[in-house]
Amino acid sequence: MQMLNYVSSVVQGYTISSTCVRVAVIRYSNNADASIQLTSYGDVNRLVQAIGQIQFLGGSSNLAAALDLLRTQVFASNVVRRNTVQIAVIVTDQLQSSSQITTAANSVEDQGIRIVGVAITAPGRSVDVNYFNSIVSESNCLIRVGNYGELISGARNPVVTRCACIAYVPPTTTPAPAPPVSGKYLMAFAGLFNDRLE
Repeated sequence: MQMLNYVSSVVQGYTISSTCVRVAVIRYSNNADASIQLTSYGDVNRLVQAIGQIQFLGGSSNLAAALDLLRTQVFASNVVRRNTVQIAVIVTDQLQSSSQITTAANSVEDQGIRIVGVAITAPGRSVDVNYFNSIVSESNCLIRVGNYGELISGARNPVVTRCACIAYVPPTTTPAPAPPVSGKYLMAFAGLFNDRLE
C-alpha cells in the first residue's frame, strides 16, 4: 500500500490532462504489465483512484521486461505526442546487475526516455545502488530511501522537482516542429515499480 501511496503522491505533483502530463503505471515481477496506460486518465482524481485499485503481483523482479514494455508499448511512437519529454521512474527494493537490464535500459535511453530511480535500501532488501546509478540517466536522479515508509517524505519531492521535471523550452527561430501544446512543462511520465516485497 505504501508503494501505491507514493505513486499517487508523485502524480499529484503534476498537472494531469490529455494536453499536459500523462501517466502510465507499469507493475512488474516475473512479467510486466501496464496497469494504467498513458492515455487512460485525463485528470488527477480519476488517476489517483485507479492507482489505488492496482493489485500487487507476486514473484521475482524482471525489470528488463518492464523496460521493454515501456519502450515498445507505453512510449510507442503512435502513443506519445511529438516533442514531449518522456520520463520513467523506477521504484524498487530489488535490483542486481544484469546484462538484460543494462541492454533494456540502454534501449530506453536510446529512444530518448529519461530514467529516474528510487532505491529502497532497507535491511533485507537487495538493491545494488552502484549498478542502479549506472542505469539512471543522471547520477543525481537516483534517490535512496531506507524503507517504504520514507518514500513520500524522502523521494517524492526530489522526483517531482529535480529529476522528473524538465522545463519546456520553446523552439528557436530556426524551423522546427511546433509543440502540440504550450506550457511550462510538457512531458509524458511513466512509473515502474516492483511490488514483490512491501
